[in-house]
Amino acid sequence: MKKFLSVWVVLLLVAVGSATAQTQPQSSHYKAAETLLLTMGSPKTIDDNLQQMLTMQMEQVPAMKAAEVEVRSFFSKYMNWDAVKEDLIKLYMDEFTEKELKDMNTFYQTPTGKKLAAKQTTITMKSAQIGQSKVEPHMMELQQAIQKKMQGDN
Repeated sequence: MKKFLSVWVVLLLVAVGSATAQTQPQSSHYKAAETLLLTMGSPKTIDDNLQQMLTMQMEQVPAMKAAEVEVRSFFSKYMNWDAVKEDLIKLYMDEFTEKELKDMNTFYQTPTGKKLAAKQTTITMKSAQIGQSKVEPHMMELQQAIQKKMQGDN
């Protein structure tokens, strides 16, 4: 169970896009990244994604259900907007120029941009479900390949 949770935490961090370097809050590039994330509704999206992922995990691993309140509290404490904001701003600054960030912000202020931002959580979750539905029927094949490899390495 601990191993499963550890893997899940790593995957969640990657999904959120955590970065590690410090940022310079005064720069216009920083402000452009922060503005874009706020315009896209990132604080709400992060919380929505987290809650949906936790709900899926509770359904897939019923043993977690007994500690649902504690698990949700833990992730809400360490994976909330305030906890990831600086890392996400740094990530966007690393990936996009200030002009690109401003251009994207302009897009996300349009009706189509607002719709994309509002649908992003649903698209992300449905995409994960599609991936899972493609892999799940073939898990035995993967398990056999891993087992064969492990037996060959002994």
